[in-house]
Amino acid sequence: MSPRSRAALLFAVTGTSMLSGVGADAQARRPPVTASASPSSGGGVALRARAHVGHEKVAYLLRSADIEERLRGIARAQALGTPAAHSLLVQAAESPDARDSDPRVRIELARALASFSSEETAQAALLLILNAGVLLVPPQVPQAEGFASGPTHADRTDDLARLARLEQIELSREIAAVALARCGVDRAFEQLYDAARARGFGQRAALHGVALGAPGAPLFFSGASPAIPAALVHILGRLGDLRALRVLHLAARSTDVTVQSAALVALAGIGDERVLALARASSSAPDARLRTAAGEVFVRLAAPEQFSAVLSLIKDEATQSSGIRLAERGQNTSITKLLITLASSPASRETREASIQALSHSTDTGAAVAIRTLVAEQTVGYAAALALARSPAPNALQEILTLARVKETAALGIRAYIVRALLRRERCDAGKALLTRLASSKDGAERALGVFGHVALGDLPVESALRDPDPRVRRAATMGALSRPSPTTREALQQQLVSERDEPTRQVVAASLLGGHAKSVATTAWLLERSAGGGPDAPLAAYALAQRADPRLARRVDELLASPDPVLRGHTARGLASSPLPDATSRLALAYAYETDIGVRRAIVAALSLRVTDSSSPTRRSLLQTAAFVDPDSVTRRTAQAALDETSSPLGSPLDQEVAWLRLTLENGDRPGSSYVASLIRADGFAVPIAFDDDGYAIVPGLPPGESRLVLAPRLPSYNSGVP
Repeated sequence: MSPRSRAALLFAVTGTSMLSGVGADAQARRPPVTASASPSSGGGVALRARAHVGHEKVAYLLRSADIEERLRGIARAQALGTPAAHSLLVQAAESPDARDSDPRVRIELARALASFSSEETAQAALLLILNAGVLLVPPQVPQAEGFASGPTHADRTDDLARLARLEQIELSREIAAVALARCGVDRAFEQLYDAARARGFGQRAALHGVALGAPGAPLFFSGASPAIPAALVHILGRLGDLRALRVLHLAARSTDVTVQSAALVALAGIGDERVLALARASSSAPDARLRTAAGEVFVRLAAPEQFSAVLSLIKDEATQSSGIRLAERGQNTSITKLLITLASSPASRETREASIQALSHSTDTGAAVAIRTLVAEQTVGYAAALALARSPAPNALQEILTLARVKETAALGIRAYIVRALLRRERCDAGKALLTRLASSKDGAERALGVFGHVALGDLPVESALRDPDPRVRRAATMGALSRPSPTTREALQQQLVSERDEPTRQVVAASLLGGHAKSVATTAWLLERSAGGGPDAPLAAYALAQRADPRLARRVDELLASPDPVLRGHTARGLASSPLPDATSRLALAYAYETDIGVRRAIVAALSLRVTDSSSPTRRSLLQTAAFVDPDSVTRRTAQAALDETSSPLGSPLDQEVAWLRLTLENGDRPGSSYVASLIRADGFAVPIAFDDDGYAIVPGLPPGESRLVLAPRLPSYNSGVP
């Protein structure tokens, strides 16, 4: 086991119990309780002697020049939980060595101090970690005089190491900020608030901490200084704390236009109608930022002048983009006509697409007609088709069918029909007939589109489509099956995974691994190969491999957990949720210790929450308590707390599903001309392999709500009709 692993294991096994149970807000913010060595009569002398020896050992370890020994010292001090041990931790945090050495020391100190963060000494130490600077010593690279050299492999490796160090330092700051925000002491929150106002190293983390909640004192913000940055103004607005109204009203009169604009919007977000007078005074200001903020106030509060303000913003070139964005929230006839004019004008592509996007929110039948006329244009055709697919206008479906019956716009019209049917559940016999005609076409590209629509809408079983000789059709059928996952569909796809000879199609069919590792289908050797291949199916192969991992595969699992790719790390962690590895929980704890990627930490905690067979494991409970109290990510904290409370699974399937309609173009705007493979990282963290068709489009159904991220992979080979 590596030194890094030993240090992380100490954190996992000896970490002090933190928060458990959900109650009132005061209880939720109470710092974790640590065990104290308060010797009672009888065995008091022996206990005091052992504690004294333990403290001496901790002090020795904390003073060591060896980082691993210092990490062990922190873990031991936290495990002791005595006032003397707490004092040693505070002294360690105050030492310059703690701030200038390995950032893992900062992380472990922040977590240890959080266990008694209700004490003033711990709060002071946490503030030191929050505001500590960064010491980065540049490497000394010898270079011959008179010669210049480019970056070497060593340089790039050193840059990656520096980036990792900076990320871990920021993680330590965020942990300190969360501990201060949730300790339940107003003085600590006040110091955190001051750090958020300052322009120090810890401002970003302090802003994150302030956003977690408000102090308990009823007049806390009344004494706070109104001189605050715009970022803090936005946070106070999102908190909706009425005690901050005074500060926000003072900020709304700031001489800093950025702060003033943010305060106007924040007050509107809270619902304070007194801001309307300030907005009316700012609506004719010379600064475009103030005029934009005033318009947003009118829209948020549904003021009588909201439509006239948005119209004025759109007509003004300096505020046009902001006005178009605000028009998405509501339009009248005049705004809709102006948007139609902009969408049809020779304006920039960005302006036209933004106008089309705004029109997609209109219920005006004229808006749908105008959008339909733009689909034939190569520049904005895709944006227009997508807008029709999402439009609430009552005639949108008919306009889509009109497109589908015209040769030049038929393909976009059919795609828009499929997306609309999936999103808005609007279907008709005419649309089904069009899909049936395409599904029986001799042209492979047309057949693929028709089959995709039928499978996605449940009119054709995927197993029959998988027998098609054209791999484009098999890929389309596989992607269509994402909208209706079922055991039968999953079994058919997993059987295809073994028999499929077309490499790109096999990558897309690997999406069936979302449902499990399927021991009887994908061989372990195949999963090992695919998880190391770097393709779009690698994350799911790693997920499946970790699910079936036994001691013989432990080394490969460790390599995947240490991968430089956070997507691979996250999928491996999720797979360990059901792994038969006896030490899977310890491996997850090791992976969590210094992980800086939010998605990976979410995956680790979600996996631990599902390992109910290890519910009695001290390592599991300790990590979940730590994550529930001081993890900087709110989703991770909620998942950990739910696991401690033994409530519903954090990985349950959402009731609502989204659809992504993606387009891939070359730099000059042309279509690729051949299929491309990619990964779509869903909001729940899973990476689904997808394929773009010959026209450069991909419709991905069955997505959980939230933001997804597209990762392009190497280009697929062009289709050859002579190759299956």
